[in-house]
Amino acid sequence: MRKIVLTLAIAASSLFATAQQDYQFTHYMFDNLSFNPGYAGITNSICGTMLFRQQWAGFDGRPQTALINVHAPVKILRGGVGLTYVNDQLGFEKNNMVRLSYAYHMGLGVGTLGIGLSAGIIQKSINATWITPDGTPASQDDAITVDGDAGNITSGLKDMVPDFNLGVFYRTNKLYMGISATHLGQFEMDQLNLQNVHHYWITGGYNYDMTPDFKLRPSVLIKSDAASTQIDLNVNVLWKDMVWAGVSYRLGDAIAPMAGYQTKIGNGLLRLGYAYDVTTSKLKGYSNGSHDIFLNYCFSMEKPPVIQKSKNPRFL
Repeated sequence: MRKIVLTLAIAASSLFATAQQDYQFTHYMFDNLSFNPGYAGITNSICGTMLFRQQWAGFDGRPQTALINVHAPVKILRGGVGLTYVNDQLGFEKNNMVRLSYAYHMGLGVGTLGIGLSAGIIQKSINATWITPDGTPASQDDAITVDGDAGNITSGLKDMVPDFNLGVFYRTNKLYMGISATHLGQFEMDQLNLQNVHHYWITGGYNYDMTPDFKLRPSVLIKSDAASTQIDLNVNVLWKDMVWAGVSYRLGDAIAPMAGYQTKIGNGLLRLGYAYDVTTSKLKGYSNGSHDIFLNYCFSMEKPPVIQKSKNPRFL
């Protein structure tokens, strides 16, 4: 039964291929670079981030997404650069995305404004073994590609197109907000009869010091392709700059409790977190939920200021 439901979901996504949504992460607040190039280097630290998501556990062919982000400030360029790699799989569909980002930084009020551009490629492939329900040889169906390897009935189609994205990101010690557009140009994948449509992203968050030990960190992410819109809301509390816990709500889809830990290592900060999405949509009777894992390390190349001490002979 689960295979049937997932097959129908994939079929539906194919019918509405011009209104597909990009990958998603519950830890979106730790991943701004992949959808907003204006974020590159804006933290004034060298950062590496890894995210992994396994969606709808219990399904065969369930969506799985892995992401790697690296970015750093570059003073000579008056901004920052970043690199993003995403591997996204759904059933027999596989996507690979690579993006190189640059952001120009400028002071604005008490914060920094990053204006960014990223360029890269998107590769999509479809590789499935077809089985006809009535037993008719699939080779007799002109719509199915025959792989010459031992006559297997397999669709081994793939295509690759360029990918361009624009974004603006503003950050202070307490507040951040950004707006971006991805897949500019809407390049068509002729081999797959698909078109990458524009996606629009709006994000924001705030750090509020409730007490010296507790910080409240609400955030929001809105993603749309002008045909459908997805909204993620999150609130989490950081205790003593060490442990956090909170919950996300994805409208019409899932509720996700999360927890994480951070600690200083050398001249940097290591953070790791886990979130579990409890499905609230019509798939809740078939899905065992989704797993979202986050790992990040940021460090500064600048040496900490040297504290000089001196003695006054009057007090010896």
